[in-house]
Amino acid sequence: MIRFSIFGVPVEIQPMFWLTGAFLGDAINARTKEDVLKVLVFMVIMAISILVHELGHALVGRRLGGGYATITLWGLGGLAYNHGGRFSRSGNFWRVAAGPGAGFALGLLVVVLLCLGLGPQNGLNLTNRSLFGIYITPPSDELRAFISGGGPKLRIIHAFLWINFWWGVINLLPVLPLDGGRIAELFVKPQKLVYQIGLVAGAAMAIFSVSYLHSGYTAMMFGYLAFQNYQMMQSDRWS
Repeated sequence: MIRFSIFGVPVEIQPMFWLTGAFLGDAINARTKEDVLKVLVFMVIMAISILVHELGHALVGRRLGGGYATITLWGLGGLAYNHGGRFSRSGNFWRVAAGPGAGFALGLLVVVLLCLGLGPQNGLNLTNRSLFGIYITPPSDELRAFISGGGPKLRIIHAFLWINFWWGVINLLPVLPLDGGRIAELFVKPQKLVYQIGLVAGAAMAIFSVSYLHSGYTAMMFGYLAFQNYQMMQSDRWS
């Protein structure tokens, strides 16, 4: 168990967080020292990115609603609490939205640094390649040289961009307990409809993950979340 404080917010990182990070970083197929290094780099970047995300929740929540903020990084990601905080609906919206917003801001910072270091065209071209697998324009000789000699530096860039953009987008899907589901909960009534939306969106994402992303982990996660929303819908029906 790792414990520390940042900006006055206590943070706890549980062992299962690292095991999940190793799994997502493909530790199962690591055979060489270079493979192990790739996994470790991914785990560190994942920890930094999720911590920034949760700090967005915690700090904005502390500013808008008060309370005692804490953060826990665990097996399925991160949790930020504002114990004793009191929020208006708009305050709660900004507290929830601040998490993905912080992640997108971190990703944007990486893009800005790439544009400063490689030039705007090369920086945006590399960003597009990392996120969407294609170049905006044919890569320059300078960019080709940077990519061919990138090594760990290129993996770090890719991981920061990928996690803070795509994980942020997925987190905004209207599926409880993801942030998108929590935002939907603030505006969609009755509560049963929130669960129904979460069930459909979660099941659709699970099917999409199998059919197009070929990601068993994402499919299992969203299948589980869809089932959770179904259980909550049934519980709400009989309450």
